[in-house]
Amino acid sequence: MMSEIILILYTTKYRKGGDKFKRVARTMKDELSSNGSEVISLSIESKAEIKEIFKTLASQNKSIKEFHFIGHSGMYGPMYGTVAYPEQFSPYELKKLVIPFAHNAKAYFHCCRSARWFAPYFSRVQNVTTFGYHWYTSFSSNKARYKLDVSKDPFKPLYCFGCPGKKSHGYLTSVKKYLGLVKAEPLKEFKPEQGEIDSTYNSVAELYNNVFQDIKVRSDEYKWIISHLPKNKDINVLDIGCGNGALLKELANKITSGTGVDISKNLIRFAKNNNVKHSNLQFEQLNGPELPFKDNTFDLVISMLSFRYLDWDPIMKEIQRVTNPEGKLLIIDMVTAPVKLTEYPQLLRSKLKHYIHRIRYKAFYKNLRKLVHNPNWKGMLKYNPIRSEHEMKWYIESRFPGRKVEVINIGYNARIIAFDTESMENIKNINLSYP
Repeated sequence: MMSEIILILYTTKYRKGGDKFKRVARTMKDELSSNGSEVISLSIESKAEIKEIFKTLASQNKSIKEFHFIGHSGMYGPMYGTVAYPEQFSPYELKKLVIPFAHNAKAYFHCCRSARWFAPYFSRVQNVTTFGYHWYTSFSSNKARYKLDVSKDPFKPLYCFGCPGKKSHGYLTSVKKYLGLVKAEPLKEFKPEQGEIDSTYNSVAELYNNVFQDIKVRSDEYKWIISHLPKNKDINVLDIGCGNGALLKELANKITSGTGVDISKNLIRFAKNNNVKHSNLQFEQLNGPELPFKDNTFDLVISMLSFRYLDWDPIMKEIQRVTNPEGKLLIIDMVTAPVKLTEYPQLLRSKLKHYIHRIRYKAFYKNLRKLVHNPNWKGMLKYNPIRSEHEMKWYIESRFPGRKVEVINIGYNARIIAFDTESMENIKNINLSYP
């Protein structure tokens, strides 16, 4: 017979506040234990540890009636490890994660922005009622409203909850917060939804194809890729998230062979139609992060404006497998980040180029407007939120120590970054002994 428990997991090493997360977990355990429930509270720092805990509980015939995670979060959910080697369950891994939930169990994620994408997704794929915060979280010595914690006592009660602040509402709200006038944000509840969601480009494939007939309209990104191609033209290239095949079409005469893969069957159909004249190119639909190719097949792998959609750890493992050790990976993507004061000269240059670009490529911007204002496009973005710059930067730079992300285009709240691994031999496999 299964016994039901409450499980609290918290992190201490990822970014700041590890000691306070421990206090929050202790406070929560004391309160939840008061009604006689068995409460297990554990510090975890890696995905492997979490999976092992779930496996151990199942082997002990314990089921989870309440699951609480306390820690940091990115747009795609809880973060583990450290910023020197960050970990996060990808959407694919969340689907595959086996958790011994009890009937009518509930999951609570006490971390920043967990209600925006992660909580509804977790609820759907794990079939459990899930709670999260829309705003950024704060530590408070008061449970109902923000009160600055100044205690050094590790056993004094401490709470973590979402609330408005400078980052979400500006300086005035920050002042109100520290005056104790800001209440705790109620956790948002998400019930499991049924039915399939098409988070691919299938519904907007034709509009996308009209926009990107010529990949050179993404001039900064295309020029960067050309400048980072291997000098040897005798190369086999893999384009991950190939879309309608526009990039490989432009590269066809510069490489030996090219293979494009994408999860959207409709985009793959357009890619094939757009490249019937190029016998050295082929296109295949993917159904997950597994790449259907033999080891060491490719000399170059490119992810242009697609890496944010990918299941990072699973796909990186596959990229490492199918790429020659002396081969490399090129990543170009859009991320969110507010412009810094020191970046205004680059911002002004980017804006000037943008206005010239709009005059030169009028048809492109006309078709782009149709795409981005389409309801299906907005729905697709809801299930594929854009990453923050620091999330992507910390991830790829940690996997390839010594290599640095480049910023090649800047906007007020977003930017285009680029990354050249130089050689897949540079990749660093995970080290569980975090600094």
